[in-house]
Amino acid sequence: MSAFAGLPEQPRALRLLEAAVGSPAHAYLLSGPTGSGKRRYADRFAAALLDCPPHRVETRTHPDLFVLEPEGQGILIEGARRLRRDLHLRPFEADRRVYLILDAHLLRDESANALLKSLEEPPEYGILVLVSDHAERMLPTIRSRLQTIEFRRYPTAVLEAATGDPLAARAALGDLARATALATDPAAAARRRLYLELARAVSTDPAFDPSRAGALVLEASSQRAKEEAAAVAGERDARLESVEDPKDSRALRKRFDDRAKREARRAEWDELRLAVDTIALWYHDVLAAALGAEEAVVNSDMAGGLPDATSRGGARHAARALQTVGDVRRSLELNVHPVLAVEALFHRLADLRESTPQGV
Repeated sequence: MSAFAGLPEQPRALRLLEAAVGSPAHAYLLSGPTGSGKRRYADRFAAALLDCPPHRVETRTHPDLFVLEPEGQGILIEGARRLRRDLHLRPFEADRRVYLILDAHLLRDESANALLKSLEEPPEYGILVLVSDHAERMLPTIRSRLQTIEFRRYPTAVLEAATGDPLAARAALGDLARATALATDPAAAARRRLYLELARAVSTDPAFDPSRAGALVLEASSQRAKEEAAAVAGERDARLESVEDPKDSRALRKRFDDRAKREARRAEWDELRLAVDTIALWYHDVLAAALGAEEAVVNSDMAGGLPDATSRGGARHAARALQTVGDVRRSLELNVHPVLAVEALFHRLADLRESTPQGV
């Protein structure tokens, strides 16, 4: 049976990874858009390289697995230095050691340069697997030393088959994780609805309160962070039930608590980006409706609000709003404070509505 059995298909990436399991190179880059399954494939790839059950990689409990991921909005140099020191360790259990680097595009310059030394002088037993949504942001000197395996967005039909939910599949725009969340998690579905309602309100309601809207988005992102932390805590408690030695228990608790903080920070930022992206989708739908391309509307469950939005500003307003949302979205990738960015977004959209004559 394939090491990747049960994962939604990425045919070309699957062929390359299956070939790599038998004769691995020293470093790989799994690259592609958010939600294309890269992380799940990376975990399975690591498990196959370590010849262990997938859950030992997924729970980060295999002694020959080293995981490096962002702390806040970047991968710090100390993490890259820890990896470099770890490269000198021989395998404990498997024939290899696997170094999994998540969100590799968030390597800061000094961290990337430290990693470059590891890529130039890898031990024969070490395999590095980098995962990135934005490989183009990585240093060319890093990318040139990696074998790239590209992932693509999933077709809507594949997402619908995986989730059984046509609306979730369409709203996810090729993102498997997003489609799954919308189909199975009522809280995720409610947050999507909130962002769309706020986008509709800012484009149609003269009494709209930008500060209140920003607060609601930040509250939603905070709730998402708490959910992620709680999930890690549940996993921690389940593991602690089988640990009797107090020293091992403390070490395990600290490892999981540190992980919970990282997961919560990442979830909070991911949710903020998702909120902005969802607002952009509303204006995409407004533009589609204004141009008479109703078949291109993504959020069909909110289509009832489109006539009012198009009558107040038309295609020109929607296009200008999309540009505004895009500016704010890019600012979130530049470490702009999220509170300021999100509130500024709603103020700018409200100002844009007021400055656009109705029917234009």
